[in-house]
Amino acid sequence: MEKERPSVIIELDPMLQDYLYHEFGKTTDEGVYINCKHDIGQFIQSMITLSDRPPKQELKDFPIRIYLPVQQWNHHILRENFIYIPGWKQDFIRKYIEASFHLKQREFFVTGYEKGFTQDMIVKSFLDAYNIKHNQCNYDAVKKYDYRCRKRTVQEVRKAIQMSLFD
Repeated sequence: MEKERPSVIIELDPMLQDYLYHEFGKTTDEGVYINCKHDIGQFIQSMITLSDRPPKQELKDFPIRIYLPVQQWNHHILRENFIYIPGWKQDFIRKYIEASFHLKQREFFVTGYEKGFTQDMIVKSFLDAYNIKHNQCNYDAVKKYDYRCRKRTVQEVRKAIQMSLFD
């Protein structure tokens, strides 16, 4: 009987879980099988910690199982040790995934605005494109991020104009 693929469980907000499902695909048990061809996959794999005993890990609200790629150089390490990601490394992973998500989101909005679409149309299509559950909370979160980015852009333009006035 073949052994189960090595995996770790981390806490990740549902919207970011949906983003990972979009980037890697969803397994039958609601997990994600990452690969090292993707930046996120490389980063997650670099955060793995090994132990000779089972780790004590408290999972809170939104756990997700991440299956790791098995390669020639790591198959003994991953199958013969207890693997996990400590809480402080999970924070790094969450921030990295969130930053990647925001970059994709920003690209989507910039392209949408260049094509003349409204914010509402862009938000709905973004949620659809990334298969993010379309509910008011997610809709508002995406819309709020766009609002903050546009506000920052306006402030940068204002500062540039003010600086040129005093030159």
